[in-house]
Amino acid sequence: MAPTMLTGLHMNPGLNTYIDGLHAVLTHKGWLNCPKYALNGMTAMSFRFTVNRRLTAESTTCYNWKAEHFVAADLLGVLTSQHAGFHFQPTFPLYQEYAIHSLKQAVRNDTGALIWKDGFVVVAGFDDEREVLFFSDGSGELRELPFSQFGRNESPYWYYQLYEDMGEINRFEIYKESLLQAINKWESHDIMLPESEYACGRAAYAAMGEALKNGDFDTSGGAETIRHYAVSKQDSAKYVRMLADVWPLLEGAVHAFDQAADGWSRMVRVLEDSPNRLRISDPMKFFPLLMESRHWEEEGIQRIRSFLSEDVHNRFEQIGLR
Repeated sequence: MAPTMLTGLHMNPGLNTYIDGLHAVLTHKGWLNCPKYALNGMTAMSFRFTVNRRLTAESTTCYNWKAEHFVAADLLGVLTSQHAGFHFQPTFPLYQEYAIHSLKQAVRNDTGALIWKDGFVVVAGFDDEREVLFFSDGSGELRELPFSQFGRNESPYWYYQLYEDMGEINRFEIYKESLLQAINKWESHDIMLPESEYACGRAAYAAMGEALKNGDFDTSGGAETIRHYAVSKQDSAKYVRMLADVWPLLEGAVHAFDQAADGWSRMVRVLEDSPNRLRISDPMKFFPLLMESRHWEEEGIQRIRSFLSEDVHNRFEQIGLR
């Protein structure tokens, strides 16, 4: 029996984020036609900023996947189902078998699926005879994952999300809601994460600054964290600029987010100019750039808050609840 494949489904080179995979699936399906930065903004994922206080590499994926991925897809009007767990649990083989069945069914329905393989990747086919899934991770050719190895990652997690349908959407409502979620992500801590170990939004800048000052941080994880969030900040700046074409009153926020993103880009350039590009070797070169970016991002969020003051007021203390 010949392999069952989805022609043309592939991830573009990136950081193997959730948005990298979601963009590949939705554009392939024809449900979405926009740049990746716009998707990152519309789902409010580009505004997410969480760090481990020691700047370990997990900083970039430390959030409640099921909750935030549901919200991200729901903001777009996409009906999804998702499952997750740990591969060391005794019931994992049952979940693994069901996952393979579900992923194969998605491909038969001409829809890609997103899975975690120590980074988010998309399933683009399968071969029952050889018992393998085919997935794209942005590296070029499709890669193979034996059915028996699904979920057996270096990290202890397994995860997948399926895409079932997409309803009609009002882009203006999406834009407004994404900005409200941006405010919420800046001002709130993810309740799933212990504050003694993680910081979110505004507080993440303070945590990064403290780690850089006292020297108690993972030098390679810190470099990865900077590279990852530099892309997110650039996407946020591009997205706010796009929205300013719709709402000119956001022009002040555009300037602020541009300046914040520039600070992160300069931090990446410091890394690129270092003897070892994969590690932070001189933390105090990053500190003033980080504080400058914090100032401008705060300014940008306050501009958004002012623009949406009535909507913010109507939600009282629960800005993130729609």
